[in-house]
Amino acid sequence: MSNKIEQFEDGMTTDAGRAVLDSATDFTNEGKAVGEYVKNSWQYTDKHPNVEIIVDQQNKSIHIKDDSRGMSIDDLRTRFFVLHKRNIDRQKGKIKRGEYGTGKAAALGIGEILRVTTVHNNLINQFEIHRADCEDEIKSAKSVPIRWHPENQNKKTSKNNGTTIDIEGFLYDRPISIQSIKDFLQTKTLPEKKAYTHEENGIEVNTIINLTLNEEKIEEEEIEFSKEIPITLSDEEKKYFDSMDFTIRIADRRLKPDEQGIRIFCNGIFKAFIKTPLANKSEYIFGDCECPKLMTEKHPPIFDSNRNNQINEDNKFGSDFKRFVMRHVDIYRKELEKEDKENKKKEKDEITKKEEQKMKEFFNSIFKEQELEFQKIAAKARGNIDKKDDFVPELGESKITFGKDFGIKIVDGDEGIGIPNIQPSPNPDPNPNPNPNHDPKTTNEKFEKDINSNESKGKERKAKKKPSGGGFDFKYENIGKAEDRADYNPEERIITVNLSHPFIEKLYKASNEDTSMPKFRRGAYEAAAVEFAAAIVILKGKSNMYENTLSDGVTQMQKILDDAIRKMSVLDIFND
Repeated sequence: MSNKIEQFEDGMTTDAGRAVLDSATDFTNEGKAVGEYVKNSWQYTDKHPNVEIIVDQQNKSIHIKDDSRGMSIDDLRTRFFVLHKRNIDRQKGKIKRGEYGTGKAAALGIGEILRVTTVHNNLINQFEIHRADCEDEIKSAKSVPIRWHPENQNKKTSKNNGTTIDIEGFLYDRPISIQSIKDFLQTKTLPEKKAYTHEENGIEVNTIINLTLNEEKIEEEEIEFSKEIPITLSDEEKKYFDSMDFTIRIADRRLKPDEQGIRIFCNGIFKAFIKTPLANKSEYIFGDCECPKLMTEKHPPIFDSNRNNQINEDNKFGSDFKRFVMRHVDIYRKELEKEDKENKKKEKDEITKKEEQKMKEFFNSIFKEQELEFQKIAAKARGNIDKKDDFVPELGESKITFGKDFGIKIVDGDEGIGIPNIQPSPNPDPNPNPNPNHDPKTTNEKFEKDINSNESKGKERKAKKKPSGGGFDFKYENIGKAEDRADYNPEERIITVNLSHPFIEKLYKASNEDTSMPKFRRGAYEAAAVEFAAAIVILKGKSNMYENTLSDGVTQMQKILDDAIRKMSVLDIFND
């Protein structure tokens, strides 16, 4: 048996038609296909080019025309008609785009026919490549047929340099998406503005492209941002990643899905897009990273020829690079999340303060009504005769001003200091009180008029101090799951709604911790109303307004509570 290996003269071959169509499958989106030809116009020029795109929906065609340098017959035969050929700039050592030499087939990813008309140095060439020819296994087994226009095959012309691409016979039943083309140009094509240069008077300058789509000028979409963070590399990272320029930005608005992430560039050419993770505040993070070393790592390739804008993580350098980017993205995502929580807490606190004030105003309006009732009773008890005395009795406060025209004495009574039935004293007794050191606050006694005593004229006596301005204060606080729905502090007259109570907490969370939500208000106001009614009853009891403290108090509490709830309904406090 012979060990000789038989060799074939022709070597390994490929099906040309299939190779073209396989390359075309990378451009099944009209934006991506159009963008490929726009980049060619931008790159192969000796000036600032003009590129015009016309979408014809009726005829399902796309027309792309530029005034760049064009292609000669030799350029076509040796470059355009050959897949996977390195472009001229790469052969000269300029590492730019055109890495795979497959973009020329982009039109067949979305259309039936690619027509190319190109002028270079007063010579015009025009030809077509048909998808049907590529699909014909016999016709395209070794090479894809080129359908020349004989009248324009390397013929003289007075036309200026430039290339026109016509894509005809749109493959899909749907209309051509002009928005898709526009979005791709704005976000994937025009951001490469730093990559393209040409010479002017011996000086290399950045090439500026003038681009229109159906007569609308297309410019790079600039996302407004509130914060820009340049990432500083450690010495070790600089050594590993080589030259890198990485900037993270925080957008002023919620970004669209295809904007959320970091654009990766190599020598100014857009190569990949690393999406931010599906986590809170990721939708506000975007940025750019320039890392030329990504282009030098080839085993396995970091970027595929299919232009899927992904980094191949099977490549160790590519994997390390992506982790580096994502780590820094997550650092600032967490910072943004922390800031957002702090802002929400501040906002929530401000809302809560406003709601506390609203609750205070509501219940104190009822309290004023109760005080007015009390004052009428007190005035009636006094006979409403002391016009010079500016004392206005208040619920729960044992304050009596001894008028200039009458005296008082202490008599037995219920706990606390009541409102005496005071009558005028036309002839006050000049003799002093036999017991001037007696303090009614330490006894279960009342004041009563004493026509024989005037020692205490112009003096006053006070009980417990209450909040300035009278009325009640209201708070929303966490005071414990085991505590009641609301709590009343009689010393400071504060009613606190307990946010930790299981029922109130459930309403609070269901309202997204927003105390202004009607669902929460219903439970909070009802809890506060019970404590408020009880507090009013206590104050009335201290002012000796009840004969039977228990029965009268219960009845009064029910009435006050019902009145409060009725008023809530009238004022639409819980109106959604």
